[in-house]
Amino acid sequence: MKDELPEVIPLRDARPSRPENAVGIGEFWYEPEVWSLPISPAARVLYTTLCSCLRRGEINHHDLRDALKTSPDAEIAATLRDLVSHNLLSPTPRGYAVNPVEEFRAGSG
Repeated sequence: MKDELPEVIPLRDARPSRPENAVGIGEFWYEPEVWSLPISPAARVLYTTLCSCLRRGEINHHDLRDALKTSPDAEIAATLRDLVSHNLLSPTPRGYAVNPVEEFRAGSG
């Protein structure tokens, strides 16, 4: 993905069923281990934001900007690439699959 963000990014949940220690309500959850991963604070916030949008299957540009309020689109796009480099996101033909925290790997970002 370029530094331009589309109006809507389709999302797919590639995580297994909700673990007992998940944070959130019902289908809106994330794994708290994300907060201890060696990634940027912006990447942690964006990952949890993406998790909160999985039920509807997409995130819009406005919600991306709300998640990282002080970041321009180019920085948000770079944060998405950072999550991909750490295997927390996988590109799909139209958007991203959100992977479980256990699939984290040290990346170049």
